[in-house]
Amino acid sequence: MNKRELIVLKTDKGSVSEKAGIKPYDVIKSINGNRVEDVLDFHFYSIEDNLSIELKRENQKVVVNIDDSSNLGIEFCPMKPRRCGNSCIFCFVDQNPPGLRKNLYFKDEDYRYSFLHGNFVTLTNITKHDMERIAEQRLSPLYISVHAVDPDVREKMLGLKKDDHLLEKIKFLTSNNIELHGQIVLCPGINDEEILQNTIESLSKYYPDFRSLAVVPVGLTSHRAKLPPLKRVNENIAREILKNGRKNQKKFIKKFKESFVYFSDEFYLKAGEKLPDKFHYGEFWQIENGVGLVRDFIDNFREEKKQFPKIIEKEKSVLIITGKLAVSILEKHVIKELNKIKNLSVKMHASENSLYGPDVTVSGLLCGKDFINAGENTDADTLVIPGKTINNKGLFLDNLNIGDVEKATGKNVIPVDNFAEMWGNL
Repeated sequence: MNKRELIVLKTDKGSVSEKAGIKPYDVIKSINGNRVEDVLDFHFYSIEDNLSIELKRENQKVVVNIDDSSNLGIEFCPMKPRRCGNSCIFCFVDQNPPGLRKNLYFKDEDYRYSFLHGNFVTLTNITKHDMERIAEQRLSPLYISVHAVDPDVREKMLGLKKDDHLLEKIKFLTSNNIELHGQIVLCPGINDEEILQNTIESLSKYYPDFRSLAVVPVGLTSHRAKLPPLKRVNENIAREILKNGRKNQKKFIKKFKESFVYFSDEFYLKAGEKLPDKFHYGEFWQIENGVGLVRDFIDNFREEKKQFPKIIEKEKSVLIITGKLAVSILEKHVIKELNKIKNLSVKMHASENSLYGPDVTVSGLLCGKDFINAGENTDADTLVIPGKTINNKGLFLDNLNIGDVEKATGKNVIPVDNFAEMWGNL
């Protein structure tokens, strides 16, 4: 299958597309003379009422005409993401253990998925045509993996053989009012100190179109035997990063009325420092990148607990299983509140990550085996686990599912994204 072909999967019964004669497996070639490569092109060029659509059907050219595009009723085959050709020294995909699902080893680098789903891209494989298309079709916002603007450092970190002229691309996109959000994966001794400061200052010149910049610590698993040695972000490094970061934030707040550069929750938790309040995070630009996620959780929990029951009908003992990084947050804000509920007994277990190793402490990367290990050694009748550990097919990273954990432990398992979800399942 050609990656730059848009293939019809099906048309809705009685829809405009079906009536016009569009059929499954037709390839959309052009709309009103405009070449169509994917679903983004299709939606961009099909906003007019009168459409002349050229199709390829079994190597034959077919043209259909539509005079009302308000309800086309057409579904396409999934768009295949472009593969990343970089060799980033910190790439988490390269640190996966063997035996996982095939898709967990795929490295994507596709600006279209950045626009559609918020995926971070380096822009190393982007072409002039791509750039012009982004500007023309207003594919905004985009999420950019920067790491460093110094060409030598960026080449080293991404495994590039030459300067990819990142700042020229950023200048073009921001001059066309494409909103950008950037990230820096901080690798101590490589892109910190002066390099980090240079990156922050350089990107701030493109504000407000370059809307936010997040700094996140490098994630290191136990599977780096053939990969370059890297230092992890420890407590002292985290404190130093935040100390210098606050100086930048103070400057940007004075200049821009907001922080511009943000640091992931992991820095504050590693440093043992208080999390900023919600106003610090503005629009929570990068909450999916772990920036402000804990603050949002705490604030939401404070509201949710007002609706918690004061008593439950039957006695229940619950074990909350989490990663080690979240322990202090749950102890301070959650466990005591839940134990105020009559007939409910709640304890917590901080699980070591059996898949990625002890240095990976975030809850979202725990696997089914970790929940089994914790559940087998508890008297609790119910296990509460992070909902983000399960994909849309109901699988943990190690391909186990909730049923497997319940069978192995003999416990009821409740995945939650917030604790208000517990009550209908206890």
